[in-house]
Amino acid sequence: MMQIVRAFKHLVMMMCVLVSVVTLAQAPAYAQTPDTPDPVLAKIESDLRAYGDIDLYVFKNRQAFLAIMDRTIGLKNIANPDTTFAKLPRSPFTITGRQNGKQIPSCQIFIPANITPNSGTEIFAQLMHGWFGPSLTYHSSAALTFEWLLRHEARHCMPDHYGDTESHGDEVDADIFAFKALSEAIKTTKERDGLRADIIAFRMITSALFADNSHMTGLSIKYGLKNTPKPQIMNSNAEISAFRAARKLVFDRAKALATGINPTNLELMRAVTELREETEISPLNPGSPMVSEILIDLDAAIAHLAPRLHASVATRQAD
Repeated sequence: MMQIVRAFKHLVMMMCVLVSVVTLAQAPAYAQTPDTPDPVLAKIESDLRAYGDIDLYVFKNRQAFLAIMDRTIGLKNIANPDTTFAKLPRSPFTITGRQNGKQIPSCQIFIPANITPNSGTEIFAQLMHGWFGPSLTYHSSAALTFEWLLRHEARHCMPDHYGDTESHGDEVDADIFAFKALSEAIKTTKERDGLRADIIAFRMITSALFADNSHMTGLSIKYGLKNTPKPQIMNSNAEISAFRAARKLVFDRAKALATGINPTNLELMRAVTELREETEISPLNPGSPMVSEILIDLDAAIAHLAPRLHASVATRQAD
C-alpha cells in the first residue's frame, strides 16, 4: 500500500477547493501547460534534475491533478484519495512517498497552471492573497522568485526531508538551500542581493499575516540569508510564538480601525504602520523583543513589495 509521507507542503491557510469541471483529454505531462509545452518550465525542470529524480507536473484543476496521480502513483494505492486530495494549495508543492517500504521512483512537484511563468500571475502576489496588489515591486524579478520557490520544493524532494510535513526547521532549510542554489546562476551581486531582500520581505509578510506554524520562518530566514547570528532566545517555538503574538496585535488593531465588517488591505497596512511607530517611539510593549522586531520588519517588508500602497497609508496618517 502506498503511503504519502510528504504532501502539500505550502501554506495551509492558502489552500482552496478547486471546483473547475473542465475535462482534459490527457492530463498535463511534466513541464507542460494543459495545451502546449512551456519552454521556461522545461528549462527549470532540467535544472532541478541536478538535485535528484524530480518531475514537474502542471495541473489545471482537481480532475487533472487526480488523473496525473492515477497515472504516476495509482489512486488505488492511496487510501481515500477524494478525502486526501479534497483541497489543493495555490502554490507549488511536493509529493513524495514509499511503496512497500521503498521510495517511489521520482519526487513529484505539482504546479497550479494559473501561477506558471506565462500565466500572468505573480506567485508572491498570489500567495499573499492579492492584499498588496497583483503586481509587486521586486529588487530582483517575479521570475526569479518563482524559480526560488521551485528550488525550495526540490529541497523537499531530498530524502532527509521525507516524512515530516510540519517541520519549521525543514522550511527554513529549504528556503536557504533554494537561495544558495539559485544564486549560483545569478550573474550580478545586485540581483543576488535583490533576491535575498525579496525573499526576506515575502517571508516576513506571510509569516506574520498568513502562514501556518511551520511556515512562520521570517526571522530565521532573515538571519540565515544575511548570515548573521540569531538571538540566543530564538528557537522554532519562540519564533512561532512571536509571530502568533504579532499577528494578533496586527489584526486586533486592524479590526479596531475597520469601517466595515472586515478590515481592508489599507486598514491592515495602517495597523502595521501604527504598531511599528508605537514600537519605536512610544511605550508599546508587545512582551517580547522578537515581536517588536517582527512589527518593525513587517512594515519594512510591505514598503519593500508595495511601496506606493504603503506610502498612501503613511500620507493619510500624517494628515
